[in-house]
Amino acid sequence: VCLEVAESRMRKSAVLQAARLVRNHSSFAPGLEPVLKELAARMPSTDTITPGRLAKTGGRSEHFELRFGAAGPQLHGYKLLARKGKSSQEVFVNTKLGREEMEAHVAGAIEKVHG
Repeated sequence: VCLEVAESRMRKSAVLQAARLVRNHSSFAPGLEPVLKELAARMPSTDTITPGRLAKTGGRSEHFELRFGAAGPQLHGYKLLARKGKSSQEVFVNTKLGREEMEAHVAGAIEKVHG
């Protein structure tokens, strides 16, 4: 019985282990919000994902894209750029994860949401 209780607690704590998605803006680039929710679920609870301002671009991106941008040491993480249609949005990820691990999490989140 004690083992079952311990396993139940571990499952509950695993569910609570997710990065924090900051909601400063009410607007997201098309297709971005579900990807960020999935990305947050894959990352440690000590990490933070903060979407930046939504911008209009001159070009047109037919499919959803989320790629890595320039990131300096002051960010302590990564800057991602989301694009879909004529909208673009920066996303700042504060994490200690390595680049390869972060790329795998981003690719997995996009694959799960957008197939």
